[in-house]
Amino acid sequence: MADGRQLYEYFITLDLEIKYIWNSRWTYIKIIYLTTRYLPFFDTSLVLWKHLYPHLSANDCHNLFMIIVWFFLIGMSIAEVIFTVRVWAVWGKNKWSTYFLPIFYLACWTPGYVILGRAVITAKFDIQDLIPRGCLATGGVDTLGISTAWAILLVYDIVIMILMLVPAVNAFKWNGTSQLTRVMYRDGIIYYIFLIILSLSNVLTGLAFSPDYITIVVLTGRVVRASLACRVVVHLREVGE
Repeated sequence: MADGRQLYEYFITLDLEIKYIWNSRWTYIKIIYLTTRYLPFFDTSLVLWKHLYPHLSANDCHNLFMIIVWFFLIGMSIAEVIFTVRVWAVWGKNKWSTYFLPIFYLACWTPGYVILGRAVITAKFDIQDLIPRGCLATGGVDTLGISTAWAILLVYDIVIMILMLVPAVNAFKWNGTSQLTRVMYRDGIIYYIFLIILSLSNVLTGLAFSPDYITIVVLTGRVVRASLACRVVVHLREVGE
């Protein structure tokens, strides 16, 4: 599901990427965009390898699982920079947002990294006998820790959406018919509703399912988050042209 969604999203937005990203000058936003855009293909390949490759040992499965977890976190946190920078922009890059947003970002994502890393490092795996013969989680994962980490990131998503809503009220009141207003605020708020739903599903999945299912569910959220972040960049550049 995630890889199909990823390919579909890639091809329907490729023309915008070529026009507004490939030919633009190199900036930190371009680097973040390209990382966010293409890293999920690597993540998806690792997940498929973990579940389908028949010649992995239990130790290989554990190491691969840890790599997947860290790449998920790194990729999601990079994509989140795009959303955070947009909030900074809609608040006029004023002094309080310049200080608050990076501090709040680190305050949420740093413990998310630490808690999730500790929750999965003790995971145990075996090789399943069924076809395909891939990795099978047999225990050792702190599911409460996983859900706690995702809950912290859920709080981040909710606060960022509120920070989009506050200036959006005045923006729609005074300039509601502007295309830039619609792209900047309405689409941004809708995107965050999707992200909050995905983060909530990660919290619930961490409590109810094994690490194998968690990986698949989180991969879907990882791909969608990256897709929405990239859409933010190309759509704003398209409107601002």
